[in-house]
Amino acid sequence: MSHRSTGVLRLLQRHPVSQALLGASAGCECHLVGGVVRDRLLGLPCADFDAVVERDGEAIAERLARSLPARPVRLGGKEFAAYRLVGRDFELDLWDRQGGSLASDLLRRDFTVNAMALDLRSGDLADPHGGLRDLQDRILRAVGPDSFAGDPLRVLRLPRLLLQLPGFAADPATVDLARRQTARLTEVAAERVRDELARILASREAHRGVALLEALHVYPGLWLGRPGEAMVVDHTIGELEWLEPCALAVRRGAPSGVAGDPDLEAARWGLLFASLPQPLETLRRFARAGYVLRQRADEAAALLHWEDLPAGELLQRRFLHDCGALWPTAAAFLGARHAARGEVAAWTSWLRETVGVLGRVGAWILDPPALLTGHEVQRELGLAPGPEVGRALALVRQAQVDGTVADRATALALLRRRAAPG
Repeated sequence: MSHRSTGVLRLLQRHPVSQALLGASAGCECHLVGGVVRDRLLGLPCADFDAVVERDGEAIAERLARSLPARPVRLGGKEFAAYRLVGRDFELDLWDRQGGSLASDLLRRDFTVNAMALDLRSGDLADPHGGLRDLQDRILRAVGPDSFAGDPLRVLRLPRLLLQLPGFAADPATVDLARRQTARLTEVAAERVRDELARILASREAHRGVALLEALHVYPGLWLGRPGEAMVVDHTIGELEWLEPCALAVRRGAPSGVAGDPDLEAARWGLLFASLPQPLETLRRFARAGYVLRQRADEAAALLHWEDLPAGELLQRRFLHDCGALWPTAAAFLGARHAARGEVAAWTSWLRETVGVLGRVGAWILDPPALLTGHEVQRELGLAPGPEVGRALALVRQAQVDGTVADRATALALLRRRAAPG
């Protein structure tokens, strides 16, 4: 089905990138497709363009790179002809149909809302699969029964788009189609899986995305090395829902002058492992598979160290020091875990006590200044360079955190007492 261009699409036709594309593809069919059409119809901003030309993709890309200007990069290798042009404030992916029909190109796309094409010359909108109707109904629906078979990564694209597009829901039949391909996620390059998961967990509505991952049998199966198996993890979705209000409480409670901004994405990664069997070992396997960035894995591992609320000033001082700059994230992580179990009051009381300790002691406890150098320890205790020096410095640092050592003199006195015979 074809429609005449609406006002917003006419504006898209007149966009400088669209006009440059028209000029570079003179005499050749040229359409904007996919996300740029979808987002403009939804009234969303978009700096990423996708275009399809009938033929001569390489020559068109070269002309376009000169006129915009933009830096061209070839994509696709031998399988298909595609080119990415990166400009100052836009990115354009250009696909060459190589003589194939526009209908065939749109049939290969994932969801109906991504299978519309705007003819830049005539202004006609090709919509053979009812994308406009699904946009109006806010539904993500597969283009056809094979939509996920050709690229199992689309199983993850479904929850990611669900979060990206405001007010959308997933069509139940489409969820069924996607679920049939979940086990094949292990065939997809790990970095592609990792990028989609990261985008889901970066969303404020990540709990909705994870709920769909659970319905698709992606979570926790992929985490446990068994994607496609139906499993439910108690509390995880509830913990993700509680994370935002707990993070807000940490921000509001942080002492003046001390950063209290939890890293919500890091906390979400931690929560997705916290209730799994052997969470640290599971995290290590997941990281080795390449499904999470090393930095995120390290942050999650640090969070998984904490299960109970550290009670009393001594343990709270150690918590703040051990977490360092990650303390707001660890506090929100613990809040989400305890709140989901009905222990909001206990966590709120603990948070008040912990930030009180931080306010009294000062931000130095997160990364205490060194009271002694290794050379001073060697000279004062008569030690040769080696691991004994490192252990002495660690002892001083721990005593400094605990509040029993406050300056160079008391640090040396501690070491001398420990070194004294008997």
